[in-house]
Amino acid sequence: MSTKDMTKTMFAEALIKLLNHVPFKKITVTMLANHCRVPRQTFYYHFHDKYELVHWIYSSDLNKAMVENANESWSKVTYLFFQKLNEKRVFYKKVLIDSGQNSLLEHSQTYPANLFLASLSQGGQSPVLKDLQFSLNYHAYACSNMTRHWLLSEPDVTPEEQNYRTLRAMPQVLYNELNSYREKKQV
Repeated sequence: MSTKDMTKTMFAEALIKLLNHVPFKKITVTMLANHCRVPRQTFYYHFHDKYELVHWIYSSDLNKAMVENANESWSKVTYLFFQKLNEKRVFYKKVLIDSGQNSLLEHSQTYPANLFLASLSQGGQSPVLKDLQFSLNYHAYACSNMTRHWLLSEPDVTPEEQNYRTLRAMPQVLYNELNSYREKKQV
């Protein structure tokens, strides 16, 4: 892990610890820097604000599930991501309460769609068909809101069940394209 990633991870761990005692809205950059025993400018070197830190945590969790399981089926990758969200449910519940500008909800609606669009474009689907792009964006918005609902209010629903629900609701054309892309990468 690079020094830059270690510093980002240090701030992520500080945020998670502070959330045990302080509501997300009341956590400041100064509190994070003090917890890490570094100057505030160190935080600003890596992140614009605490929202960007939350986005980085979420994006890192998603990227890790995708990269570490590049040879797995699409359904396995999504299951592993839901499992990671569930493991960090306490954290995600505390940051998902906020749904305004720069919120994690807003980020989770756009980041995965952009990531998958970029992957599909690199996989020979360039340019990505407008219908496929619409399906991807539509599903990303629905999935992010339903995942938020799951994390905030359905603790008895397992990651397996949430994954099944999400994949069953995915437009078939999108599911086929994502699986096709993953199969091409494995060859």
